[in-house]
Amino acid sequence: MSSMTFDQKNAFAARLKRIQAGQQFEHADLLGKATHKAYRQKFGTKPAKPKRTLADKLMVVIAFLCGMSAVLVGRIAYFHLAQIEGLPKAFYDLGTRGMYLFAFVLALVLIVIFHLSSRARIQALVVGCVVMHFGEAAVASNAPEVWTQLFSADYAAQMAEEGRDFRVTPAG
Repeated sequence: MSSMTFDQKNAFAARLKRIQAGQQFEHADLLGKATHKAYRQKFGTKPAKPKRTLADKLMVVIAFLCGMSAVLVGRIAYFHLAQIEGLPKAFYDLGTRGMYLFAFVLALVLIVIFHLSSRARIQALVVGCVVMHFGEAAVASNAPEVWTQLFSADYAAQMAEEGRDFRVTPAG
């Protein structure tokens, strides 16, 4: 019996030493919490992806519209600020980069306000930005009176001319 006590003391001391060294392991006959957790991570069933709710789908549409409005408001803001005299010369030299800067900052603000930070919403926002950037001529061509109110008549005419092939007519 004394030899059994001696082996237990050595085993216990060795285990304490491993625990203090950060090398804790569980005995093969005893399955503990860490073993179960590791098994579940390797072989456990993964939960099914949650279905998109109507609110999630609506937020993707809102993200798309926010992207379009960010580009439009960025373009309007830079256009009208560039008309002001007395700003630093570097501001006028920005050109379309000024619109990109305004649109980018506005898009970031809209992401924070409307919680558009999920992958699908960010993608919808970017697509909205691209659609408005490249589709501005088509919109200006189909609504020249609106574009004239937002921008100068010369700019609206230039955009309407660029988008003349994209006019929507009742005949199709």
